[in-house]
Amino acid sequence: MPRTHHQGRCSALVCAALVVCLVAGPARALPVKYARGAAATDSGLGFDYVHLVQEWPGSFCDTKKGCLWPKDEPTTGFLLHGLWPEFFNGSWPEYCDDKAPFNMTALADLVDDLHMYWPSLVSPDQSAFWAHEWTRHGTCMEGYFATSPAPEHDYFALVLKLREEFDAFEMLKSAGIGVGSTTSWEKVKMALDGGFGNKVEVGCNFDKSGKRQLLEVRTCYQAKAAAIQAIDCPNEGSATQCGSPMAPIVIPAFHPSVRRSP
Repeated sequence: MPRTHHQGRCSALVCAALVVCLVAGPARALPVKYARGAAATDSGLGFDYVHLVQEWPGSFCDTKKGCLWPKDEPTTGFLLHGLWPEFFNGSWPEYCDDKAPFNMTALADLVDDLHMYWPSLVSPDQSAFWAHEWTRHGTCMEGYFATSPAPEHDYFALVLKLREEFDAFEMLKSAGIGVGSTTSWEKVKMALDGGFGNKVEVGCNFDKSGKRQLLEVRTCYQAKAAAIQAIDCPNEGSATQCGSPMAPIVIPAFHPSVRRSP
């Protein structure tokens, strides 16, 4: 999988907010700062595709580092980590517009959904986490939202909408893979690929005792025909983080047994 750096269902209002950006579609390229040197793209947007990254909180929290559980209880399921622009050559843009500071008031109608589906498991300051996601990743999608009067709002609304369309927790449960299950990369992939309709990426980590566990799932999208459309993820066939396709991996409890306090 390309990269890992740590830290739902959207309402009708969230989905309605996407009308402007989905109709507007691609417009102009933006200057880009690269995390892995120079990269080329022919998309005209400053990126080739985007990753929607969702993490299983139990796996994030039961490592040696632990986590900080949010004050507002999130939904039971995979939680959003972010929507990250990428290049097919393995590099990615970041911090693309220092003249587009984060504005929390622009997200007033999305705040409840953000707390529910996209909380930080590291910082008690949720707005600081969302600010980081916008300045590091969201600003690199401004080319897609170029004709929108509210690109920051539309970025967060899009993330929530994409999460609603890919409820990994429910897809796994439908395949008989639930909390406490011992499964494998191959079985998780089969369930999610079938439920989503495109091939996803699956990542694992280790708990404090060294047991391998399911950590995250990633779906991929391109901007095509004035809309974001799902594609097969470029690294969907790699089971490296999970050992091997049939190596056992577990899905721990949703809530961590030990949490860091603020």
